Amino acid sequence: MNRKIKISGFQLLCMIFMFELGGQIPIEVYKRAKQDTWISLILGLVIGCLLFYVLIKLNSFFPEISFLKYIQLILGKYLGKVMALIYIIYFIYYAALLLRNCEDLLVITLYNNSSLISIGILMMFLIMYALYKGLETFARANEFMFFVSMFLIILFFGFELISKIINLNNLRPVLENGWKPVLKATPIMASSPFGEIFVFTMILPNLNNQNKAMKVGISSLLVFGFIGIILSILNIAILGVSEIERSIYPFLTAVGYINIADFIQRLDTFLIGITIYHFFLKITVYLYCAVSGSAELFDVKKSSDLIYPIAIIVLVCSLWLAPNYLEQRIKVSEIVPYLLQIPLQIIIPVILIIIVLIQKKLRGKKLDM
Repeated sequence: MNRKIKISGFQLLCMIFMFELGGQIPIEVYKRAKQDTWISLILGLVIGCLLFYVLIKLNSFFPEISFLKYIQLILGKYLGKVMALIYIIYFIYYAALLLRNCEDLLVITLYNNSSLISIGILMMFLIMYALYKGLETFARANEFMFFVSMFLIILFFGFELISKIINLNNLRPVLENGWKPVLKATPIMASSPFGEIFVFTMILPNLNNQNKAMKVGISSLLVFGFIGIILSILNIAILGVSEIERSIYPFLTAVGYINIADFIQRLDTFLIGITIYHFFLKITVYLYCAVSGSAELFDVKKSSDLIYPIAIIVLVCSLWLAPNYLEQRIKVSEIVPYLLQIPLQIIIPVILIIIVLIQKKLRGKKLDM
């Protein structure tokens, strides 16, 4: 894995979009906001765009270096290293969490008689191969999958419209219980998937033109946000809130309703394939952040030497996270956003930029915000 390679603005856009698309709308958001989930998604999108603005401004003060490097410059050697280590642990934990979600998806939908560990091992081999080939190769391959995903999204949306399975009455009444349920669901939506864009602070130094970072990031968030809003509206219109709350994977369930002339049906199997790729991409990105961050923190000259041991840790942790899918789902929706995602992805970056601005002001330097 070469840490000096560069990726283009379009490759970064594709990577961010596919990464965000891999983050399903949490069931807890549907439970809280119900038919107004799409409003929570809009609010989450706004927060995500503001967060990315903060991250880009923070990155502009320390161009060409990653988040884990400049956090040490901002907080000092000792506290900075402690925080960097916490973030590395977070990257490893979240990679394990995603791997477990992927394992559960395959066991529940396609491979009922397979073990979690066998699926996890196969997945980790693919991810390790991608990391050994390097970020640039991975980014080029992801461009192709970007167009495949866009084609399938448009196709599935079209089939849902043609199948006449949409009931707009499921979207009414709007704001039945006021703004409170929507606002209670927004922090979860802001933390995942939108807040997860934070991990790209580890990849931004590889962008061949740093001036494109803001435009690329905001554009990818807006495109994903638009598709996510349509997706949430269609899910609710097709399934209704009560069925979504009982569903494990709402989008898969909604696509499973497609039936055109008793010929085009059971398309959820195709959707599972692209969903697995999204898991693959997200785990690869998190593992890349953990490996490159560990190499920076511990001064490892060849970061690829860390791929194998960290991958083993991720695989083992994925099996230890929870005894079953139900407990895993509770942990993801009720604990992870508030204990990990919001503090590490949103609060700390905001605190860091405030510290940097104060430091710059005390030194008498003008800042052009």
